[in-house]
Amino acid sequence: MKLQLICLLIICSNSLYAQQNVAEADTLNGDNILLDEVVVNAPQKTIQSRGLGNMRINSKVLHVSPLFFGERDVIKTLQFLPGVSGGMEGSSQLNIRGGTNDQTLYLMDGVPVYNQNHTFGLFSIFNADVVNTVDLYKGGIPASYGDRLSGVVSVELKDGDTKNHHHSVSIGLLAGTLSSEGPIIEDKLSYLFVARRSFLDLLYEGVMMAMGQGDGGMAMIKFYDVNAKLTWSHNPKNKISWQLFSGYDDLYGMNREENEYDNEKYKESFGYGWNSLTTSLHYDSELKSNLSLKSNIYYTGLKNFNYNKSKFKSPMESMSTHNETASLMNEFGGRASLLHRINYNNTTNYGIEVAHQDYTPDHSFKKVNKDIYEFSSPGLSLFKASAFAYHEYSYKRWLFGAGLRASYYKNSITSKTVLEPRLKVNTFVDDKNKLMIAYDRMSQPIHTINEVDYNSKSDYWIPFHGEILPYSDQLSAGWKNYTTPWFSYSVELYYKRMHNLLFINDVEYFIDYNTDYLQGSGTSKGVELMAEYSRNRLTAWASYTLTKTDRIFDGKTVPFKYDSPHDVSLFASYVLKDKSKAKHSISAQVQFKNGYPYSLSPGSYPGMGLPMLPSGYGWDDRYHSVDFLPNTPNGRLNNYFRTDLNYTVDRKMNRGSLIWQFSLLNATNNKNPFAVYKKDDSYKAFVLIPTMPSISVRRVF
Repeated sequence: MKLQLICLLIICSNSLYAQQNVAEADTLNGDNILLDEVVVNAPQKTIQSRGLGNMRINSKVLHVSPLFFGERDVIKTLQFLPGVSGGMEGSSQLNIRGGTNDQTLYLMDGVPVYNQNHTFGLFSIFNADVVNTVDLYKGGIPASYGDRLSGVVSVELKDGDTKNHHHSVSIGLLAGTLSSEGPIIEDKLSYLFVARRSFLDLLYEGVMMAMGQGDGGMAMIKFYDVNAKLTWSHNPKNKISWQLFSGYDDLYGMNREENEYDNEKYKESFGYGWNSLTTSLHYDSELKSNLSLKSNIYYTGLKNFNYNKSKFKSPMESMSTHNETASLMNEFGGRASLLHRINYNNTTNYGIEVAHQDYTPDHSFKKVNKDIYEFSSPGLSLFKASAFAYHEYSYKRWLFGAGLRASYYKNSITSKTVLEPRLKVNTFVDDKNKLMIAYDRMSQPIHTINEVDYNSKSDYWIPFHGEILPYSDQLSAGWKNYTTPWFSYSVELYYKRMHNLLFINDVEYFIDYNTDYLQGSGTSKGVELMAEYSRNRLTAWASYTLTKTDRIFDGKTVPFKYDSPHDVSLFASYVLKDKSKAKHSISAQVQFKNGYPYSLSPGSYPGMGLPMLPSGYGWDDRYHSVDFLPNTPNGRLNNYFRTDLNYTVDRKMNRGSLIWQFSLLNATNNKNPFAVYKKDDSYKAFVLIPTMPSISVRRVF
């Protein structure tokens, strides 16, 4: 027994140095492949710091985090980490270190995702039932990642169980989820299938049909998503997998009218939204004991749409119409990378990736009865090819990493070749203190056009404009202290400069005539502090971010629209009782941050009224004056504060378990402004999330 205790102490004292090599190898490709991890009798952390600017979220944290409208959402968890902003209240965006959401690369099993939102931002498309781990990169970004200025979110999906079948059914406030996985051929071929769909829209349409006439009186949200995956392990060294995701969102309304006297019927539906589709084929192989291959081919697409459908029927005639406008984006691509573990001190990761993108900014479809009319604006395209190499060398307590990513981009007008160096140096000062420094250059060949819109959650993508290719340079440094195996804290500093940013005044003029835009730059600098604790029944972390972010256009410096100088986030989860029949847990998350910059009207001017009236002026007072709205922020919203609480009961059944989650959003009922409007010569705040209870029940068998 004494010998075992001595061995355990030796392992603990040396595991930090071993962990350095493991963590650095992980940043190469997101896999634990350089060294086997040292196993110590301690609880697994739900948040893991994995080097400078890199953090990993374990899916277990989603089972105890407060629900958002009955849904478990990993993006909401990422928003509580230092250096990450979620944008406006209720958003599923990730603005990393002063960047916009379109400057964050979202990957689902290595495939780019171009709209990560559901329900216009209330939660994300990443279903907790399929998520295995999530890696967040803010700095020290490996050369294997590119095409975005600010950061990377890589979501790894689970493989289906190759030995046993597992099923679950869950219901929340907005949607229900069905999940199933298991072996098709034991130890060889497995499947995973998860489907989620909203049900409030079904109730809404049922009420409309029961009413028989009149309008719906309100807008309704409809959404669904489907994840499917097949995994074939030919042998322990070779694996082939196929993945599919399909998602759909629609904010719509309905009208129904019926005139019994004339025997006329009229039905209309209208709305706007988007649908996404990704599919990919992966092949992973251990070619040699020290050489492994990861490769895939994929398709990803996004369609944003706006539609109106109507049907009219009478004894004399009938007519049906369908009008739709849409923007389309399709991408086909492939990737292959090799990880070569040369020896204990040297590891190299290198590979290539190629993709072709087609864009249709404006596609119109019209159908009148059986006649169809279609029109598409001139298409845009982008071809991109990248090669990358990254090498790490470890010497005693030091680790040196150097990488280069070379990319070729060709749009409809010109082509660009860019080189992106990546450097980092890590060292353990002693067994408990680690110092880190990194430099990253990133380029971005595509962007969305809604940067000036606070509330839009529909991502409308186009390639880089002419020869204006945005790029960024970031220098970051950090210190981490491993006080004990269950407690650590860290400090990171960064400075980022962004070049060739666009400020689009008019979208149509920008796309059609290459005019009405400004070209500028941006800076972001900050300090990030984080403490993590995980022992026995308690898991907690706390973070603080001090930052300043600006944009410079036409020689004028303005604050970034999501600039919040002070941001404090806290999370804690505690197991109240863990018995053989039931497990009871509570959790809480708290966030405070300064209000965002906002454009408020300083005054108004006389309006012209309605031109169809003889006098040229309407009778309604609202047409007599128009509020002036400046192009740049001239004020700030009130400070933001929110506390969310959660109580989870995991009860064991004869087969499987029954899990109840009860959450209370904004428990202190703080009036956090989502938007500001003027009324009666004073400003009023629109609050999106007041105190709001949420519940979810999940049956696992």
